[in-house]
Amino acid sequence: MSARNAQTTIRAIVLVALGVLMASCATQPQVRTQVAANANLASYRTFAFMGKPGTDKDGYKTLTTQSLERAVSREMQARGYVPAVPGQEPDLVINFNVKEKDKVQGDVGSGGWWGGVGYGPRWGYGGYGGYGGGWDDYYNSIQTVTEGSLVVDVIDRVRNEAVWSGTAVGELTRKVLEHPDETIDKAVAQIFARYPIKAR
Repeated sequence: MSARNAQTTIRAIVLVALGVLMASCATQPQVRTQVAANANLASYRTFAFMGKPGTDKDGYKTLTTQSLERAVSREMQARGYVPAVPGQEPDLVINFNVKEKDKVQGDVGSGGWWGGVGYGPRWGYGGYGGYGGGWDDYYNSIQTVTEGSLVVDVIDRVRNEAVWSGTAVGELTRKVLEHPDETIDKAVAQIFARYPIKAR
């Protein structure tokens, strides 16, 4: 086999391996929920949204807040709650918060097979830059990803205390950013899937 053909074969193997790795890492958002001690969520009937939730910081209702209100309203009504009519004091008030942070991911080892995109001298096919494979004795597959979190708090209006809270944490991929409404719908549905009262 010629050197050129060998290099092409190695690159193909590396690309396939990277594809499998990326597919195996495409997981669902992590969801966590918490309910207040002795809370009886079935005792409430009406709900409304906080006038200025955590997703509104500039004095107007953002598109994110509008999408969240639609998705959460759907989930609440599916569980028997009804929206408070204008002028009515609701039993429950709902608040949202969204945050994002950068997170470094990768493997650190004393040696092993690597394949990826990068610059610098490496032993094996690839040389400087481009796709390559070989033995490396330092950092492997180091990358920075942006992680987003959505928090939904359900609050007892009279006591002004949270009675239930749900959080979804996931990677902000290009697909997520290009389809925010779809992402919000799925995240809210996954959060409320753990609500103590099931959808009817």
